[in-house]
Amino acid sequence: MLFCFLLITTGYISFAQETITYDVVYEFRYVRDLANKSNPYVSNMVLTLGQSTSRYISERDYKEINRAFASKKPKAQQPTQARPATAATATRVVAGGLPLFVNRSGVAMQEEVMKDQVRHTIETIGLINLKANIVETPLPVINWVLQPEKKKIDKYTCQKATGNYAGRVYEVWFTPDLPYHDGPWKLNGLPGLILEAHDANNEIVFSFKGITRNEDREAKVVSYYKNFPVVKTNSKTYKRTMQAFAEDPEAVITSAFPEARIMIACVDGSGTKQAIKVKKYNPIELKD
Repeated sequence: MLFCFLLITTGYISFAQETITYDVVYEFRYVRDLANKSNPYVSNMVLTLGQSTSRYISERDYKEINRAFASKKPKAQQPTQARPATAATATRVVAGGLPLFVNRSGVAMQEEVMKDQVRHTIETIGLINLKANIVETPLPVINWVLQPEKKKIDKYTCQKATGNYAGRVYEVWFTPDLPYHDGPWKLNGLPGLILEAHDANNEIVFSFKGITRNEDREAKVVSYYKNFPVVKTNSKTYKRTMQAFAEDPEAVITSAFPEARIMIACVDGSGTKQAIKVKKYNPIELKD
């Protein structure tokens, strides 16, 4: 288990309690290191949708948290894959030191994005040093330009749109068949769910992999990372912290826990035994 042994038995904090309608899986490809473009960061991500709220998190953490929750449920109850780990989830300490999750392109990103279309807010939550670093900002308003092109993605008829967000021009494909003004990561604001997206340089790519309807009416759209100690911060400080962690994660951990031993945990099956440092960091958001 990669994540459940980090869960902390704190009270659960949530910005919303909507029932989940769908879980959408995307493949996320990100040229995080401009000095190593041939080795992009790759991770499957899950967008969990409610009527007006959503959660976006790595599929790895999504599965580990749900597995931890299921292992603690009474056997008479049937576990569901869409419920959060709560205070009922026991803490399990990593033997030998603090874990550092890595894959073939460097340190694994542990970031959660929570959108609220009613409050018009977005929470970006980065998990670093066992703390949930939270930035709350207004939901970005992207001036999309609808294009005439259409195509099929899976069984959904999609329309093309282009827009500029955070210094990058995105081309996206959205489907009115799924009437959610949402999409992967922070992309939102179209009259249908965004199933595919990429920036003009193909440094950021979101590819649709599948969608599952939730049948459990008790499953809610809630934050997973807020089970950790919360640190509220601003966008500038958060981005600086995330960059430092990508460039030298071991140094960031050691600065917070000088006496701790760092245990490398590979999360993508590549057998990576070390955290590859990013040499020329390429932020997803080029501008505020």
